[in-house]
Amino acid sequence: MNEDRVNLLKEYIKSGVSPLLVQDIPSGFFRHSVVIKSDIDRSELNGHYEDIEFCPPLWYKKLVDNSKTGYSVLVIENINEISLEEQTKFIEILKYKKVSTFDLPKNCLVVLTCSSLGKNNINEEVYSLVAQI
Repeated sequence: MNEDRVNLLKEYIKSGVSPLLVQDIPSGFFRHSVVIKSDIDRSELNGHYEDIEFCPPLWYKKLVDNSKTGYSVLVIENINEISLEEQTKFIEILKYKKVSTFDLPKNCLVVLTCSSLGKNNINEEVYSLVAQI
């Protein structure tokens, strides 16, 4: 990865404004990150009921804890390895910075990783919601 790309990525991390799509950058690159695999089951993605209370998913709790350091990063790993239709399950996170009824921390950056960018690898609506680095 070249130095200009790394610097641009660091600036986006600081600002946390727009979700990012990055190619060939390992998820371990991002500090204070919570990594979820793109093939995560919807029940693990959205939360669950405990008795009558709707609870956030486990990864969400870690993300909130990480945000106490100043910022947090949610990495959705290998988005191109699931079908275009299945990729739409992440639209709420990308568009509204929210999962079910739970807002992501304000200082949270959402990053999608992919190993291959091609016309048929990323859902059009998903692609329209991210900045590509």
